[in-house]
Amino acid sequence: MFVYNVGMETNLTHPAAKWAQDARQAQQTRQNKLRLAAMAGHMRIDKIAARRAALIDLLADGRPHPRAEIWDAVAIQLGEDCWGKLPQEALARDLAALRQGGLRIAYSRRPEIQGYYLQYPNLKRPLSLPYEAVNWQLVAAIGQLPVSEKNKRAFATADFALRQKRLILTGEQPDWLPAEVEEAARRLVYGVAEEAAA
Repeated sequence: MFVYNVGMETNLTHPAAKWAQDARQAQQTRQNKLRLAAMAGHMRIDKIAARRAALIDLLADGRPHPRAEIWDAVAIQLGEDCWGKLPQEALARDLAALRQGGLRIAYSRRPEIQGYYLQYPNLKRPLSLPYEAVNWQLVAAIGQLPVSEKNKRAFATADFALRQKRLILTGEQPDWLPAEVEEAARRLVYGVAEEAAA
């Protein structure tokens, strides 16, 4: 069993303290307050629950985090030994458990933004711009491409949009059958074709 020292009980960076503080917020519903308080209590005696809560809190900022950064950030809150002897396996198990709970955690391999990030649900509301933001440089570059490359990019973009809509609808409508998800996703991405006149 995981036993905390006295410093952990008073440490406000510990996920148990943060979740207990959130449970006392006025804007929370009574049921959410109870759930958060119960989870905070559970984290005080369960190292794995505390580690996964710290991981959720870290990923909630919406940016990618490399493995080493995750290990360090969580260890600062829970102690150097929180990942055990095999940190890679512990992180893989934690990510799998969070994904089973409905979080879509993806991994970016792009060098400038490499790491794990929360793909869905999106916890940050996108900024609404007061004007239409158009990247005219990109528009001009696409205009220079041959027709075959333009078509290839258009189909790839449509395919990506369809996959994202499937993912979102599956999360928002867990009772829907795969065929219903597919139909709604296609309608949202491609629009509804007019029925042929009889």
